[in-house]
Amino acid sequence: MEQTRETSGTVEVDGDTYEWEIRRQPRPLPGGKWDGMGLSLRLKGFPREAVVLFPMPMRPNGRPDMEKQRVDLDSVRNAVAAAIEAGWNPTSRGKAMVFDVDADGR
Repeated sequence: MEQTRETSGTVEVDGDTYEWEIRRQPRPLPGGKWDGMGLSLRLKGFPREAVVLFPMPMRPNGRPDMEKQRVDLDSVRNAVAAAIEAGWNPTSRGKAMVFDVDADGR
């Protein structure tokens, strides 16, 4: 498991380089709910973006983990593959597509 505290970077998936950037850190929602971290993904040199939304990380006692989140690069690679499998075409044009993924990026 390769983790980083950087807010942006690159990962390689199937020989292609994808740029990622933290779009938002976890935040509280009304009603005691939580939004997890959101990352934007883009194939290097192309404008089409995918936004992947991770669930809020929880501590073993059931409370949300409020610390600034580290980015697991393996989860980012999994999220790229999952977004492509779900229909994201990074070489096309258009609006950003939004995908919900699990903590492992699947």
